[in-house]
Amino acid sequence: MDARTRVDTQVVGALPLVGAMLEQWGLADIVDEVVPWQGDVPLGTLVEVLVMNRLLNPKAMYAVGEWAAQAAVTDYYGLTAEQLNDDRFGRALERIAEHGAKVQGATTLAAVKQWKLKVKQIHYDISTAELYGAYPTAQPAADADSGQGPSPATVPTVPYPTYGRTKSGREDVKQVQFGLDVLGDGAIPVALLPLAGNTAEARTHVANLLRLRDMFPRTGYLYMGDTKLDTPENLAAAQETAGEFLCAGAFTQPLQKRFREVRDRLKPVDYCSKADSKRPPEKRDQYHGCEVPDSVVGAFEGREVRVKYRLIFMHSSVKAKQQATTRERHLTKIRAEFVQAQKILGKYSLKTETAIRRRLEKARSMYGEGKLFSYTLTEADGKFALTWQIDEEALARLKELEGVFVLKTNKSKAKHPIAVVLATYRGQSKVEKRIHHLKGPLAVTPMFLENPKRIAGLLIILTWALTVMALMERQVRKNLKGQPMYGLYPENRPSPAPTGSKLLEKFATLCIVIIHDDTGINRLLGQFSTIQREILKLLELPDHALRTFKRRCGT
Repeated sequence: MDARTRVDTQVVGALPLVGAMLEQWGLADIVDEVVPWQGDVPLGTLVEVLVMNRLLNPKAMYAVGEWAAQAAVTDYYGLTAEQLNDDRFGRALERIAEHGAKVQGATTLAAVKQWKLKVKQIHYDISTAELYGAYPTAQPAADADSGQGPSPATVPTVPYPTYGRTKSGREDVKQVQFGLDVLGDGAIPVALLPLAGNTAEARTHVANLLRLRDMFPRTGYLYMGDTKLDTPENLAAAQETAGEFLCAGAFTQPLQKRFREVRDRLKPVDYCSKADSKRPPEKRDQYHGCEVPDSVVGAFEGREVRVKYRLIFMHSSVKAKQQATTRERHLTKIRAEFVQAQKILGKYSLKTETAIRRRLEKARSMYGEGKLFSYTLTEADGKFALTWQIDEEALARLKELEGVFVLKTNKSKAKHPIAVVLATYRGQSKVEKRIHHLKGPLAVTPMFLENPKRIAGLLIILTWALTVMALMERQVRKNLKGQPMYGLYPENRPSPAPTGSKLLEKFATLCIVIIHDDTGINRLLGQFSTIQREILKLLELPDHALRTFKRRCGT
């Protein structure tokens, strides 16, 4: 080596790996083709930089250009930190939001084609993103859901930040909501629906189903949701668009009555979860089930639709024990309040009938079990007497329902017995897991952006970042063929289901070698570790797919 040659190294982490995945997907090219944009930095490039930022540095989004320079992202794209200023990113987010449905559809179809994803099941759920800031100028969209009449066929492009029921229980922050669709195949995200902070989940299904119909016009699939899908309108929409549906039913009083009529028909269901299979038989959840035919009439696109479905009653031994424990804890707390009130009648703050009744009613309202308590309060010669009791008959009827839940589906009984339906429904946790990833590893919440349109754009960016992570998980697990992976955890412990975040973490030490000589500057990837090579093999990515520049290979 010539004396004038200088060699430097720079840690780039998972940057080349994420770049290779984005290149396979063609994300930047799709965005540039679908979304109009003018500027010296292509919109697709800005999108990819933001996706990389979320995957490699999921922290508060400001000074992204500075981060990009430090993380070698500017070198990778041949840009400067000044070109990646926050104002430009803000405008990019707004433009993505304006064309959200169209560009999401195009990117989803590209991913389905590239990785041969199976569109046989789609799981839907919604969650919230808590916000910093007051957003005083934000106004509900002109086409916002009024909450009356049929559910809207579309949702506004821009979500309205407002107060709502936050998942964390806080009431002092504004929020937006988002609906997320993921495939049964690998839990790959396929669509995100930005929603106002006070949107009722039950009224989002129709718009979501119509959007999925536009995305997959010639594909029938199983549409899955929680109890919010269980309305006549939603079931009709699911039948007429997706073809098949499966959801948890709302266990209303009429259904409780119906269950009591058929509970003697409950039979053991041959189902064991993967987690239960590792436990002794006596400690596994025992399921019993029975079913009856049912139907409802709902309206869809201005016409009545009759929906015939299977009404399945399930009983879970574990769920029954959990509910019994909760019930006893609640009864104990309410009982203690009554006992304490009885001890201090006429004393302290319980010197009037109004105060005593207020105390007792407050105790009854602590939990739903409070309705089992009744009392009689009398006064004689200035002294109060209190007697109270628990309605044992009502308590027995409550116990009958513990452990019971309802499933509704129009899948055929012949091909999909109760055990298969139950196993399929347990897959609904896939969308919950992806929502957890949005809020955890990708840091969707809490967020602060200048306006709601940028919030919508960022939610779409986060969905694309989540897609990359989910695709990595799917490919690795698929090629492991049920075998555990070693090398992800300390002490070489096995990983039966490698996660996207762990796979990315293993590339944190990846470096590039920068050689300065008479020919100029050459950038080469450092050597891969054993675990890195194993991950690339499972991802079906050759070494040369990882680059030091987006358009020029360095190996």
